[in-house]
Amino acid sequence: MKYAWIATHLEQFDLNIMCLALNIKKSSYFSWTEIDQEVRQLNQHTDYKHIEDIFYLLKENAGTRSIKGYLFYQKNIIFSRRKIGNIMRDLGLCVKTKKKFKKVSVAPANDPKIKQNVLNRHFIVSYPNQTWVGDITEIKTSTGKLYLAAYIDLYSRKVVGWAIDTHMRSELVGRALKRALWSRKPPKGLMVHTDQGSQFISHDYRTLLKSWHIKQSMSRRGNCWDNAVIESFFKTLKTEVIYPLPKQNRADEMCWLISEFMGHYNHDRPHSSNDYLSPNQFERIRLNEIAQIEMSLGTK
Repeated sequence: MKYAWIATHLEQFDLNIMCLALNIKKSSYFSWTEIDQEVRQLNQHTDYKHIEDIFYLLKENAGTRSIKGYLFYQKNIIFSRRKIGNIMRDLGLCVKTKKKFKKVSVAPANDPKIKQNVLNRHFIVSYPNQTWVGDITEIKTSTGKLYLAAYIDLYSRKVVGWAIDTHMRSELVGRALKRALWSRKPPKGLMVHTDQGSQFISHDYRTLLKSWHIKQSMSRRGNCWDNAVIESFFKTLKTEVIYPLPKQNRADEMCWLISEFMGHYNHDRPHSSNDYLSPNQFERIRLNEIAQIEMSLGTK
């Protein structure tokens, strides 16, 4: 009891000296500490609300890096990844599990129709409709397999064309490419990069490329990194749409889910290569900037 009394009075003595040195009242000090605690709790609540809202806005698939980028570029708020991780842990927010998938069906190694790897992993381009990448992926459903073909513009990572069907013949990749061409109407000189799948060396596919004056590029055999952008997109699609399903959906339900994801991906989902803007936002902002520069230079 004696030591507790001494400790209490020493603490009180130090407080008296501090207040005397700063020329403030003890009552003012205690009021300040109470207000500070209230503000701290309010700020903490706001921080937790920010992280929780963005986590669910991004469909429970954004980690600390994506949330940090979204906060900075979209909300002008600076958080560290450690702080975001701590808040996610406190709130019990877990990113959905990622799984691997395997793709098959390529052209024979000695096929003379296989093109060189012109792209050569140059995934950063300066203009839209300069380089597209495409591929096919398999999706299992309770009523059979589906095959999704998609093309992405490297400029903004936008999905410019896609098609889904129960087969993976050349008509599938041709239909997806036609949708992209009709939608974007690219100028001559567009390059389309794919892997060495037999669909991409078929006569109909090569005829379509020739009619639009499209340059063809192909990945090296067995090297998924040569087409990493489209591989990453398919992985994202499967992680965010397919793998979280408690059980396999029917083919018609899966088509609807994929269609919904495509809209979300292009319009809302932030992309790290776009300064955490969605592909549509990125293109709109950049094209507006280019138009303003052209007007100021008198070129338009």
